[in-house]
Amino acid sequence: TELNELLIQQRLEEILNRHAVSHTLEWTLSGNPFLTEPGQLTAACQRAIQEITKQESILSTAGGTSDGRFIAPTGCEVVELGPVNASIHKIDECINIKDLEQLAEIYLRILQKLLC
Repeated sequence: TELNELLIQQRLEEILNRHAVSHTLEWTLSGNPFLTEPGQLTAACQRAIQEITKQESILSTAGGTSDGRFIAPTGCEVVELGPVNASIHKIDECINIKDLEQLAEIYLRILQKLLC
């Protein structure tokens, strides 16, 4: 089943009603939900991350709001990959230069896997 705004609204209403939660909802859509099925891009990203960092990665949507919602309607795989840091989206946002260098290595390895 394709995930869409109406389905999310219906599921939430069903859960609230099932648990007899008194509620009033007003819906605002800032971007359609999307789900990328694992494919060539996600596989290349996971392999590159493992090779560079020696850590296994997981596919997750726990990162928050995604600009991928504007790309997903084209039908391509959407992957967001970047550094994790405590100052993200805050005043004086910063990152350790070694983390940034490692991220550049990961991006290069992904490109090599996809293009070679």
